[in-house]
Amino acid sequence: MKGGVLLARLLRFLKAAALVALLALSIASPVAGASEGPRYIFLFIGDGMGEAQVKAADLYSRASGRGELAFAALPARGRVTTGTAKGAVTDSAAAGTALASGHKTENGILNMDPSKTKRFVTVAMLARDRGMRVGIVTSSFMNDSTPAAFYAWSPSRTELYEIGKQLADSGFDYFGGGGLSRRRDRKGDGKDLYEIAAAQGCKVLRTAAEILAARPGEGILASGSAGALHYEIDRPEGVLSLAEYTRLGISLLDNPNGFFLVVEGGKIDWACHRSDTAAMVRDVAALDDAVKEALAFARDRPGETLVVVTADHETGGMSLDGEIEGSAFHAVFSRQRRSNESFDAEVAEMRKGGRGSFKSMLPALAGFFGLGNLSGEEKEELEAAFAQSMKPVVRRTRDKDYNRRYGPYEPLTMAASRILARRGGVNWTSFGHSGAAVPVYAVGPGSEYFSGENDNTGIGRALIHLLP
Repeated sequence: MKGGVLLARLLRFLKAAALVALLALSIASPVAGASEGPRYIFLFIGDGMGEAQVKAADLYSRASGRGELAFAALPARGRVTTGTAKGAVTDSAAAGTALASGHKTENGILNMDPSKTKRFVTVAMLARDRGMRVGIVTSSFMNDSTPAAFYAWSPSRTELYEIGKQLADSGFDYFGGGGLSRRRDRKGDGKDLYEIAAAQGCKVLRTAAEILAARPGEGILASGSAGALHYEIDRPEGVLSLAEYTRLGISLLDNPNGFFLVVEGGKIDWACHRSDTAAMVRDVAALDDAVKEALAFARDRPGETLVVVTADHETGGMSLDGEIEGSAFHAVFSRQRRSNESFDAEVAEMRKGGRGSFKSMLPALAGFFGLGNLSGEEKEELEAAFAQSMKPVVRRTRDKDYNRRYGPYEPLTMAASRILARRGGVNWTSFGHSGAAVPVYAVGPGSEYFSGENDNTGIGRALIHLLP
């Protein structure tokens, strides 16, 4: 970092110290007396990843020959409630705030109380101010709610430009994965967020070659993507994976004073919003590959490394048929070639000029989703969705039944995805978040604090307590 940035860090430290003193009572840990805490802490967050998503991904992983999910076998396990200060169903801003700071707030708010007048201190800020290195990795965009919950304060998660400016000013050592969204302010006359980061002393790396050549000793903002990373099912050869960004983070952050690294599998949530089981299971596996990087590091630092894997909330109201076998599950979802989001483009192309017919679309459905041998009921469902998809968006019948079937997405894509899901024993009941509890898994010193029943604020408070 440059000299001016070091001075800025000192000022931030003094401000944070005063804020910590003011908030000491409210962030006091519910677990006391840990004498030997971890020096290296990993927090993995599967955005939208409920218990059913983990089970489905584990079935797929085993049947594919990849083996069981590593994080699902960690010795400390528990369940986490995710409600907000006043509601049962959280968004990523409120849930991220709870995981980062140990405090409840309301949906849409980042690290501030529901009145939007008080700021919370996060575990990442405290780690930074105690001399640890800090990193954030995500497959979503870098100023999205979950990663932002660790470095930013905002009364609204939609203020992406202001949140991005706080990223540049955070003093964290490493940001990797997705790019920054809404890089200029709404008036269009502000500096680009990457320019602001560079002026604050961050080394901005935009190509795979630059990113892989990064070395410790300076703040790094490494993003080989204009926005979020690809879904794992769509990731082209040569494009860095979530695990590779995690591995780089470990190499950049490793030092005798320890580090705190957050890794978010953000595209799990995106797939669940779209009822895309095939993309979801692969993105959970991508998160698991990143967890394996942490576990490999932990083997070289026995007794010093804590690895925690959890979720901010469940998305999609997903359930899984208990009778489905792994081989049958894999056979169904391995037939889908790409994320269902990419199928939207094929539908849009057919809609142009009204050239498409349902009969002409059937081979595309079979080729993309593996949906052959359709039953009469399935054909009827797909034909109704096709009729809606061939209409301009403004002319579609958006009644209660339409919203239940398709949500805000392309009708034919959603109908095909949900038929495929049912064939594999999966049921999606929502296009949004649910209030279901989510799992937590942990290993290493302090992992006992994550066993059993807990609230998401308990995760945040335990992490703060366990900081060296």
